[in-house]
Amino acid sequence: MKTTIVLPTYNEKENIEDFLFAVLDEIKKIENFDINILVVDDYSPDGTADIVKKVIEKENKVNLLLNNTRGLGRAYVAGFKYAIENFSPDILIEMDSDFSHDVKKIKELLDAINKGADFAIGSRYVKGGSIPSNWALIRKLNSRWGNIFARLIAGLYGVKDCTSGFRAIRTDILKKVNLGKLNANGYSFQMNILFECVNAGAKVSEIPIDFIDRTKGKSKLGLYDILEFMVNSFTLRVKLIKKIL
Repeated sequence: MKTTIVLPTYNEKENIEDFLFAVLDEIKKIENFDINILVVDDYSPDGTADIVKKVIEKENKVNLLLNNTRGLGRAYVAGFKYAIENFSPDILIEMDSDFSHDVKKIKELLDAINKGADFAIGSRYVKGGSIPSNWALIRKLNSRWGNIFARLIAGLYGVKDCTSGFRAIRTDILKKVNLGKLNANGYSFQMNILFECVNAGAKVSEIPIDFIDRTKGKSKLGLYDILEFMVNSFTLRVKLIKKIL
């Protein structure tokens, strides 16, 4: 099956080249999938896009989309639309480009799709998954409570990790979702797209992953993202109630 890995980037010059070659090495080992990579860069001032362009000169599996709209959610929407229009993939994969997601787990996500899942999640909160033990308490609480919010407030009861950024999604399901109306600029996009796909009938599967903290560069998560996530949780709750009524 044709697959595109969508990698949103902003100021990732310290990671992007090594990460792209790590992904390229891994996808060569995966049989029965034609996999390419789309980097969606928000005009990083550190020159991330220039590094990607140099990789593209050597590797035809790598593509670059320069995105004018800032924010993780908007980058994914732009990347999904571009990939669907230009590559016609059967599957889209979400992934961070800072080595927090183990490239060896790409195959397991695709295996889950092969076994019938429409939406496969690399999950930190199923048996066998983990978050870094050295995370500060506030970060652990933010991650865990974010998932509690998504499950209990947004109604995603059956999913353990609603905010994971490591996923494989069938494009047939995505085409049932109005990507332009997700109303999520930051990391709440992960909850919103999951909510819409589940309500479109997606079968969800979770595989355990060990989330690895980045060693280079800085996290982009800020207070605005947390507030947007909380507001969107209640917005989705209202949407769910209206659907039931």
